[in-house]
Amino acid sequence: MSLAEVFDRVDRDTSASLERLKAYCRLPTISAEKRAQPETAAFVRQLLAEVGFEAREYSVEGGPPVVFGELTVDRAKPTLLMYQHYDVQPVDPLDEWRHDPFDPIIEDGRFLARGCGDTKGNLIAQVLAVKAWQEAEGRPPINLKFVVEGEEEVGSPHFPAFVHEHRDLLHADGATIEGGDHLADGRPRLELGCKGILYVDLVCRTAKVDQHSSYAAIAPNAAWRLIECLDRLRAPNGRIRIPGWYENARTPQPEELRYLRKTAMKVDDLKEYWGVRSLRGGSDPYRVVRTLVYSPTCTICGFVSGYTGEGTKTVNPAVARAKIDFRLIPGMRIEAQLERLRSYLRTQGFDDVEIVPHKESLQPSAISLDERVVRAAVEGARDATGQTPEVWPWSPGASANAFFNEQLGVPSLLGPGVSYDGSNYHAPNENIRLSDFRLGARHVAAMFARFSSSPTP
Repeated sequence: MSLAEVFDRVDRDTSASLERLKAYCRLPTISAEKRAQPETAAFVRQLLAEVGFEAREYSVEGGPPVVFGELTVDRAKPTLLMYQHYDVQPVDPLDEWRHDPFDPIIEDGRFLARGCGDTKGNLIAQVLAVKAWQEAEGRPPINLKFVVEGEEEVGSPHFPAFVHEHRDLLHADGATIEGGDHLADGRPRLELGCKGILYVDLVCRTAKVDQHSSYAAIAPNAAWRLIECLDRLRAPNGRIRIPGWYENARTPQPEELRYLRKTAMKVDDLKEYWGVRSLRGGSDPYRVVRTLVYSPTCTICGFVSGYTGEGTKTVNPAVARAKIDFRLIPGMRIEAQLERLRSYLRTQGFDDVEIVPHKESLQPSAISLDERVVRAAVEGARDATGQTPEVWPWSPGASANAFFNEQLGVPSLLGPGVSYDGSNYHAPNENIRLSDFRLGARHVAAMFARFSSSPTP
């Protein structure tokens, strides 16, 4: 059949779906604070049940419920699994939000609320695509599964156990993970995997107690000591100084680079979104995207030492703490990189700096351009938007791809999605553009059709 009627149903139901997204975003599901998790899981289960999925909540020891839904239309048809998470990031700094982060608003063609882009809007758009097929044809053209967890924003510490226990439940012919972005001009972006993340605290103690700062001439200072340590980790150009750090990193493949050279990303738009003067990689879009995708990172996410309140306190701090995330590209493994970090700090004389790894870490993983799910997403983008999508070998962010690619053997990609480069993930004033939401739902609907007809490689 023509997709025109399905697209028309998407367009007609977009406003009602945005109202449902408002209800979803009002739930303050901050996993770092363990807030609103049971009621949000119940909301997701009900959402899926309303469009015909057999949906239930699975208890996970030590963690919030995982919601699973299944819609079988024909066992001879392929099955697409869609992974989402219902948790969101903390909202600080709260004073930089223009509106209450959990009181969604629509203004100037955008939807603003914490979690609307990452990743509650993606789930609502996918459900909209399912409904559009049901209204136009009575059912989608493929079998569908949803799995929605509540701890992705803290590294999915309990999701691996769920995956291991329910391998048969999660079997599918392909999977989508969260959602993809759009460029400034509305062109959709697909990412065929993700970077991994190794998150550690570095803690330095130089004395039992703080001292009056008048003793700083003779007493050690924990903040300066930790700064000295941090300075050894990364060169000014961003290259990580730890020996062997890049040893197992996957090198760029010619076909990947051919896609990246076609990038339509506008460097000036990205600088405007962030309010920065320059980007590493310069002003050439291809160089910027290549740097973003293929560069491991070492990022100081936070630093605390001494007195940070109002006014002054003359103190020489005894303890300093830094939160560091290392973004790893496919080929690297968390365990090996952590050991390289430990060995390097020992050889550099920083035995006094304690490394505290967080269990909230995710392995990197990526799939081939030839996978059926990739072809369906690329062709679906052309059907829905009339444009060839931007295709990256993996996302600069971390997500659940490795669980599906490596533990389940289900090839997965990020996208289609509803957000854009200016969505302010993890930051104040998170938002999506209404046009991206509508086109994202169309893209999902078109991908269903392409996945049904695309042959297995």
